[in-house]
Amino acid sequence: MNEERTLKEVQRGMLLRSIYVLVAPVMLVFAALACGTIVSETASYTCPTAIPQPTATVLAGTPEPTLAPPPTPYTIAPPQDFYIGDAVFVGQPGAPLRLRFRLQNVQVQSAGSQNLVTWRLEVSNLGSTTYETVPAALMVISRITTASGEQNGTWRTSEAAMNAAGFTNENYEALSPGATRVYRLAAYIPAGNASQFAYLLAVGSGDGGNRITWANQSNPYCSGDVAD
Repeated sequence: MNEERTLKEVQRGMLLRSIYVLVAPVMLVFAALACGTIVSETASYTCPTAIPQPTATVLAGTPEPTLAPPPTPYTIAPPQDFYIGDAVFVGQPGAPLRLRFRLQNVQVQSAGSQNLVTWRLEVSNLGSTTYETVPAALMVISRITTASGEQNGTWRTSEAAMNAAGFTNENYEALSPGATRVYRLAAYIPAGNASQFAYLLAVGSGDGGNRITWANQSNPYCSGDVAD
């Protein structure tokens, strides 16, 4: 049993190193799928902030006006961007595969002619089945803002960036039911700021598949948290 686990750890380590040096996007996709659970459910976030009920002031003796019904909950779903700190859920309550993602602690620092971006991805397995993920293969910076404007592209986690950030010996073992893990990630970008992150849940056709995207800013509409 120990020998099997050791072999699996070695294989995952070799795969991760190969991901760092891959340059062809198609090859990266297949490598990513080799170390991740394919997820078909769509991600969503519902605002946890209480929405105040409308009120009206009327004169004595006059009938009270009919108030409009309260607005429906504010919800984000792809292709909309989520925001830093949002509790992004995938899978319904009680489903075997139910996950919660949270982007945290995005930082950008100068690194010569380019910038080093570091961030954390918290993943909670709220279901009853194991979730396999290697975010270093599945998560990228997908948009940056530079002095010349916004640029869309793919800026991947690299071994050099991870080492520069001091992110070594990361734990990529399968996430068991009830477990939460914070993954540390780092990537180099041209001089500027990371404005959008993307995480691949599953590969599809046409639009690139099922993924989560985040804007690099706090949610301007909602605050607080929701129950799992």
